Amino acid sequence: MLTRSTGLGNTELAGDIKTLDVKADYMIIGCKTTSPVKWHVRVALSFPDLATVLWLLLTTRRGWGFILKQSLKSLMRSFQRGKSLMRPDDF
Repeated sequence: MLTRSTGLGNTELAGDIKTLDVKADYMIIGCKTTSPVKWHVRVALSFPDLATVLWLLLTTRRGWGFILKQSLKSLMRSFQRGKSLMRPDDF
């Protein structure tokens, strides 16, 4: 997982999603950044937020393209050793 914030300038935080919890009307996603600092970051998604993400993934050409392309890449990576994810230039 990659994260950027305008408050951090061009700093890119790398990390992993670690936990998923539900509190009140929110789904809490816990992440641990690993580089350049070790932070615990939490994101709270409401149902409308989650519905928007799912809607965009399932109703747009880019969403389906991402799902299909990454599924095929993941399948191919299982047969290739040492292959890593391509990083975006800017997001």
